[in-house]
Amino acid sequence: MGIYPSDSVSEVAQSLPLDPVASGAPEALAADVEYRLHTIVQEAKKFMVAGKRNTLLPEDIEYAMEALNVEPILIPPRPLPQPSFQPISVPLPNGSTQTIYHVPDDEIDFQTYLKEPLPAGLANSAGVKWKAHWLAVEGVQPAIPENPAPSSRAGRESSRLPAPTTGPAAVRPNARSTLPQELQLYFSRLTSALVPTVPGTADPQAATDAERHRLAALESLRQDAAVGGILIYIVKWFQESIQKCLMGPTGATWGLIQGVECLLRNESVFLEPYLHQLIGPIMSVLLTVPLGPWPPAPSGSDDKTPYALRGLASNVLRLISEQYASKYPGLLPRITSTLTGSLYSTPTPVQTPTGSIPPVGRYEGAILGLAALGPNTVRATLFKPDGEAFRRVNQLAGELYTGKNRGITKAWIRAMGTLVGPRPDPLPVVDWSVVGPEAEREFGPILAKSMERKHGWLARELVQLRHGS
Repeated sequence: MGIYPSDSVSEVAQSLPLDPVASGAPEALAADVEYRLHTIVQEAKKFMVAGKRNTLLPEDIEYAMEALNVEPILIPPRPLPQPSFQPISVPLPNGSTQTIYHVPDDEIDFQTYLKEPLPAGLANSAGVKWKAHWLAVEGVQPAIPENPAPSSRAGRESSRLPAPTTGPAAVRPNARSTLPQELQLYFSRLTSALVPTVPGTADPQAATDAERHRLAALESLRQDAAVGGILIYIVKWFQESIQKCLMGPTGATWGLIQGVECLLRNESVFLEPYLHQLIGPIMSVLLTVPLGPWPPAPSGSDDKTPYALRGLASNVLRLISEQYASKYPGLLPRITSTLTGSLYSTPTPVQTPTGSIPPVGRYEGAILGLAALGPNTVRATLFKPDGEAFRRVNQLAGELYTGKNRGITKAWIRAMGTLVGPRPDPLPVVDWSVVGPEAEREFGPILAKSMERKHGWLARELVQLRHGS
């Protein structure tokens, strides 16, 4: 017998226009309500402990419901402290006195108030100090320490790119006092393996061991139930590390995104309360420009380029939408609104240490993210009947790209592939002299040209969709 009576469930069911409740259903629902109440109270107790209090307040319950992604109820604020009343004795004509009470409302004399001494903390401080210097003299910036040159400032910023904290240093001080020693060691080993410190020019055996440890850490995130004991700390670590690595080597960000994907696939952990902490870094990877170091380091391998990294982040976004979109109806509209706003934003050049660059990656990431949300989202944003999205992509591809390698058209083809299904094997023979003019009229010259060589079958299917056949 739980603390929540099943009779309450029966009375609520009878007060609503519902079918009669089956036998045993009120007991099951009452047990579920009791479990959820226990969960909320336990979460609220954490806020009480964090506030160094021994009394549970209504605000703790509201914060707990917000942390658990539960729609908060309207909790009235605590009443303000009532002012104290001062008694006054009033003499009466018969010689007795009567006591009345009033709220003191003293007048403040500003002259007296300003003459009072300052508090000890302000009186003993040095205060704010100002130092004047010339920003420019006749259009020339003086070479003084207060006016560093842009090149030196860019060099210092690039040399101070933060790296994700791993190993024992990643364990927060409050975690050391609450986590058992075994979980602290587990957390340290996971973070050290996911972002190895072995450079690319290290000993081959050391690089092989680091890769083996990384794969073992990913497998542990994917299957081990022990991750639930450090879930709040590992989610916070992913959030901070991805933000630090956005302009760092793409290999480090690649490993972190893979870790988030494995964590989402772990069926033994309850990840919903921390979902909003993971969506932000994923959206940052999709829309940040530049992504990775700039200028890009020369490499003969193209498997971890910024475009590929955005593609990996879009796969994680697809996994999130598949698992949680049905539970949270507002999730997909919010993500779609953010991505659509980025697609139609003004292409303002982005400043880098080597000069300004066009924000091509932002638009590629926006299209990849929309493609990850499924065919319904693609049809509502990129395949609209008015053709606005086609004109926008053609405009961006013509203005921001100088060569033939246009990542935005590659992302657009990937998005359109969600509408027609997988690529057929073998590829059918398409007469481009027939399909080409139709595709150019429907999608624009640049998009039609991008489908001519290897995606003629896709152009044919899309044209048929546009014509409703």
